[in-house]
Amino acid sequence: MGDRSAQAREEILDGLKSALQQQQALFRETVGRDLPDPPMTVFPPPEDRSLVESFAARLTALSGSCDVVRQDEDVAARVVHQIRQWVPTSADEPIEVLSWEAGELDVARLEQSLAEANITWFAPHELREQSVRDHAAALVVGLTGVTAAFANTGSIVLTPGPGRSRAAGLLPLHHLVLVPLSRLYPTFEAWLLVLRQQGRLEALVRDSGQIAFITGPSKSADIELNLTLGVHGPKVVHAIVFDDT
Repeated sequence: MGDRSAQAREEILDGLKSALQQQQALFRETVGRDLPDPPMTVFPPPEDRSLVESFAARLTALSGSCDVVRQDEDVAARVVHQIRQWVPTSADEPIEVLSWEAGELDVARLEQSLAEANITWFAPHELREQSVRDHAAALVVGLTGVTAAFANTGSIVLTPGPGRSRAAGLLPLHHLVLVPLSRLYPTFEAWLLVLRQQGRLEALVRDSGQIAFITGPSKSADIELNLTLGVHGPKVVHAIVFDDT
């Protein structure tokens, strides 16, 4: 009986190894076929407002907040201003934020502006060590970019990876999120359509260890149906939408 079990185990493991070695497509083949417009959206796309106005209105309705920075304004200065508002200290007292790496945020002069304002960032590559987790958990401001954002729901998508710590959008009390116009879409379905058309959908799913959809601050009404913010994540979510064209 023991030999049979061992043999069956080896056969199962061999089958799994063989399957893993074969890179099968996650989605049906779309090359050579016209892709129709999304047939349906769970939430209707914005109609009478621009994408930016709709995104800002939806996020505000969800207890978040939003600033819109025009092309000729300084995004880095707005980031510094917002962090200083959340952590009111003297100018010579340093502030540390939990952040994505500078190259993943793609904002001109951001690293220089933060350094001049005595703001440093902690961008861990992994959270395996307890000391790293404790350090990350002690920081009250998280700074991230987005993979995508949706005007009709005020939601953002984060795909953690090298230089894009998932903790930055989950652990701190305040989440400051940078939303370039090039990543703002009318709906979730419109984003999926673009990914399919560009042939990037399968790669995004395969390469992302986790895909996080965030819609405003963390909320819970588990205790006596009383709505509470910040129970399972940031209590404050503020977006800075800027023109990156």
